[in-house]
Amino acid sequence: QENLTKIFRDILMGSYSELKGHIEKAEKHLQEINARIIISDISGNVLVHNVQGVSSGLSLRADLRDFISSCNVIRENVFLSDSAEFKGNSEEGKELQLYIFKYILAVLIMKSEEELDPESSEKIRVLLKDMKLFSDIIVSIHSE
Repeated sequence: QENLTKIFRDILMGSYSELKGHIEKAEKHLQEINARIIISDISGNVLVHNVQGVSSGLSLRADLRDFISSCNVIRENVFLSDSAEFKGNSEEGKELQLYIFKYILAVLIMKSEEELDPESSEKIRVLLKDMKLFSDIIVSIHSE
C-alpha cells in the first residue's frame, strides 16, 4: 500500500502539466455540488477540493488525516477489502462520508441534510464512480 501511494504521487507529479487540466476541470465540477468535498491520497495529501480554507497540494489537517488513516486500517484489517465506505451523522443533521478506493484514494464528503439537492446527489454519485474508475486505472497500471 505504501508503494502504491508513492507510485500514485509519482504519477501525479510526473504528468503534472497534463494533470493540471484535469484538476481544474474537477475543481469546476466540484463547485457545482452543494456539499464540501475533499479528494486526497490515502496519506491526506489534498488533490482537489471545493472547501474554503483548504489548499490543494497540502496535507489535510491532523484530525482528518487521522480519521482517514483509522478508517483505512479498519478497511484493511476488518473488512479485508481494497475499498470501503464510512459514514457518520450528528443529531443536527450533519453528515460525513469517507470513501476509500483501492487503498490509494480518499474522498471526504461533508454535508447537511437540508443543503443537498437531487442534482448535487447525482453529481456526487457520478464523482464517486469516476474516482473508483480512476483508482482502478492506477492500480492496473502499477500491476502491469
